[in-house]
Amino acid sequence: MAACRPHFDEYAMLTDRQVKNLPATGQPYRKRDNSPDPGLRGFGVQVSAAGTKTFYVEYSFGGRRGHFYRLGTYPGMSLAEARDRCREIRKLVDDGIDPKADLERRRLAEVDEREAQGRREREQQATALYEDLARLYLASVKNRTTRTEIARLLEKDARPVLKGKRVTEITPSDIRAVLGRPRKRGAKRVERMLHCYLHAAFAFAKEEQELDGMLFPLRENPVAAVKKPDEGMTPRDRVLSQDEIRILWNVLETDSERISPFTGGAIRLMLLTGQRLQEILRARWDQVNFGEGIWLFSRDQTKTERPHQLPVTATMERVFKAIPRVGSMVFPHARNPEAPMPYRTITQAIDRLRTRHELEPFTARDLRRTCTTHWARIEIQPSVRFQLQNRALSDVESKHYNLYDGLPEKRAALEKWERELLRIVEVEPAVGLEPLVQSV
Repeated sequence: MAACRPHFDEYAMLTDRQVKNLPATGQPYRKRDNSPDPGLRGFGVQVSAAGTKTFYVEYSFGGRRGHFYRLGTYPGMSLAEARDRCREIRKLVDDGIDPKADLERRRLAEVDEREAQGRREREQQATALYEDLARLYLASVKNRTTRTEIARLLEKDARPVLKGKRVTEITPSDIRAVLGRPRKRGAKRVERMLHCYLHAAFAFAKEEQELDGMLFPLRENPVAAVKKPDEGMTPRDRVLSQDEIRILWNVLETDSERISPFTGGAIRLMLLTGQRLQEILRARWDQVNFGEGIWLFSRDQTKTERPHQLPVTATMERVFKAIPRVGSMVFPHARNPEAPMPYRTITQAIDRLRTRHELEPFTARDLRRTCTTHWARIEIQPSVRFQLQNRALSDVESKHYNLYDGLPEKRAALEKWERELLRIVEVEPAVGLEPLVQSV
């Protein structure tokens, strides 16, 4: 502290009135508080030349006397507060701690806290929302079919619960609320898939931490704390019998007034080819070459992201030609002929059809499995079945070296299956094709 002329009253304890009335003399001076309390040893107030009053404590430390510690300025600090602070300083001294070093430590801690608070505020402002997480995660999913399915599930069940929340604010309770939505309507498979997709989304963001200029400062994955639903993913084994195939095929003819030619054509092509419904619905007329008898599937059209060639048999050609052309798409969207028909349109039509005709439940995917199973029954080789359905192969040769599409083998296999299918549905190949065109 600045040097000053000492001015002591050996027998007085300071009072609030005394401190308030200490005059400015044009010279600095100190007035000691002669309290019997050992915790107030060296306590006093210094008055500057201009009259500013500062509480202080004088102490000895490290074998040296005459250390001064400023406690605070009156009247911002009251006399009672100054005495309490003096006792704190005295305790530090008695514990062997230099009060000035402690003051510096506190000052640095306050600086660190202010900087940390600033970082937290900046981080909060830059932290991504749930909508950002969903958008960036979906962009990372390469397969378009999978991406569309994830987007549909997130929009229906996750967004209503999580919209507008920062990713750091999303808790396991929020995730449970999301999963509770499909659980309430009995959609067990959707509940489990939502758990898988949300877990993957948060894991993706947690690993990256920063994406597209936004922060994802996630310490934990909130989905990891939520138990994965046990039910809903039981492998399906539904395969239509020969009798069921015959009933379904004939129902498409007898019920043609209530089944559009687009819906009937899509279901027939699933039975004839065993292709994925999503890929059939994305077909464009310029991909079907009747002259060469080839149906092309582009890379961005297939689930495996591999181009695919499928032979067009005589029955397939008649199915195609029975479908009206209203745009570039073979199966156009009702409101936009340049967009594909929604997957749900066919699945709902199948549900209505089987209900009207009392068929056992089956799905579009079951038709693909049905083809595979009956292909095996009529001894179409596994390698050809894989090529026909453009399944994902994981071995190095199939992925990177063997690019043979097996078109001749696929054609022979599909023609063999066509003959078997027509036998099942009790249609003679030579005379049974014209009614198909007329009734679709």
